[in-house]
Order: sequence, then structure tokens, then C-alpha cells
Amino acid sequence: MSKSKGNVVDPWYIVEKYGADATRWYFYTINQPGDSKLFSEKDVEKNLKKFILTFWNSFVFFETYKTRSNVKCQMSKVKGQNILDKWIISRLYRLVLNVTNSLDKYDVTAAARSIENFVINDLSLWYIRRSRKRFKEAAATLNFVLLTLSKLTAPFIPFLSEKIYQRISYFPRWNLGNSVHLEDWPKGNKKLIDRKLERKMERVREIVSLTLAARAKAKIKIRQPLAGLQIANYELRNEPGLLELIKEEVNVKKIIFGRSLKLETKITPELKEEGMIREVIRNIQEMRK
Repeated sequence: MSKSKGNVVDPWYIVEKYGADATRWYFYTINQPGDSKLFSEKDVEKNLKKFILTFWNSFVFFETYKTRSNVKCQMSKVKGQNILDKWIISRLYRLVLNVTNSLDKYDVTAAARSIENFVINDLSLWYIRRSRKRFKEAAATLNFVLLTLSKLTAPFIPFLSEKIYQRISYFPRWNLGNSVHLEDWPKGNKKLIDRKLERKMERVREIVSLTLAARAKAKIKIRQPLAGLQIANYELRNEPGLLELIKEEVNVKKIIFGRSLKLETKITPELKEEGMIREVIRNIQEMRK
């Protein structure tokens, strides 16, 4: 940047427009703090929408449904028996260990990117989306995840992490202090890291992604139920919870095992009728909003 060329960016303008946290996060994630940077205001805005708002909206979802359902988030209920709860706790503790290890090595960028990947891909796009219908069961676990994340993100985005921490403290009094910045750094619990479950869940998400791509190629909407899906991942054969996730996510009646992934695209009159009913229900729900 050069004053003579008139391409200087006023930092106060960026902070005022996008917030200090979004600006900080941009510099943490673009590359290592000491490296040269090609500044882009569009990338700051992208970071705001991609990570900051995703993190905030994840909390807003929790706060909204917590208030509506009047659920008591007890610490004893964090270690739930649901496979999604076990998975997100495993991923969370792995994140804590990875971020701690990166910061110990002064690799701030790797630490920040690990947090970003967890919040967007694990928490928002998978855990919360798959747990909407079972919020009462998942509330304590989600509360714990958000509380831990507020501590983990405190050095990076101090204002948002403090806001989330203070708002969470309105619900369960888990011996919280006056500020997230006075809390101890989170500790990873290796006993609750389930590598096998994480690997199997990764396979589930791969299957879902490939199946949705097959649906799109066949021009069949996700709301249209299909008879079945063939998969080759035999390691999932004795995992009814994971198979149920696949069935719900790709909207098929049954899953069978074979040599490759194959989606049954034939739509019977019964399936077509069921799809039309779901479409009507969706339209009614949209009109109510």
C-alpha cells in the first residue's frame, strides 16, 4: 500500500464496517501473522459471513430453542447416548487438542483454521442440522460445545466469544465466572475421542454427498422419497444409528450393501404421492413463516 498511489485502506473503516472480530479473524486465517499479505476487503466480508455469523447463528439457534422448550441443560446429560452427541464431543475434544498443540508451536493460522472448519462443517452443517428435531435431547451437549468454543475462540475473537459466554451463563449455572477471559483454557479428554466413530461418520458424510450428487444428476428433488440406496461400506453394516442418518439425509426407504454406491431412481406411484404430500406440507410451513 502507498499513500502516493492512493490505495491505503483505513483500518478504522474496516473495523467499523465489519467489526473487530471479523477483521482479526481475517488476519489470523489468511496466513501466518508475520507473513506478507495482499489485503482484500471482500475477504474480510467473506470471513464475517462464513465464520463469524455461522458461529453466532449456531448460538442463536441454541438460545431460541432453549427458551422456547424451557430445557434444563444439566452437565450430567452432556455425555449423551445418541451417536451424534458422541461424535460431536469426540470432534470437540480433538479440536481442543489440535488448537492447543498449534498454539504451543506458535502456529496461530493452523489453530484458527481448525476452529473454523469445526464450526462450519462439524457443528453447523452436520450436528445442528441433524439435531433440530431432537433439540431437547441434544441441548446439554450443544450448550457444552458452545461454552467450550467460547473459551477456545477467546484469544482470537474476544468480543463475540465474551458475548456468547455471557448469554450462555443465563441458562445453566455451570460455575461460570464473570468473563470468558478469566476462564481456564479448555482441556482435551482423550478418553472421549472415538477415532472409529469419527472415521465412520466421515464415511457417512461422503456417502450422503455422493448420493445427493446422484439425485441432482437424475434431477430428483430431495423431498421426493426413493426406494433404496446401495452402498459398499460394509463397516457400517452393524451401525443402525449411522445408517438411519444416511436414510434421513438422502430420503430413501432402505439401504442395502453391494459392490458400489447405486441410487434407485425409479419412482413408483406410491413414492410419487408421498413426495407430493411432503411438498404440500413444505408449502404450508413456508406460508406460516
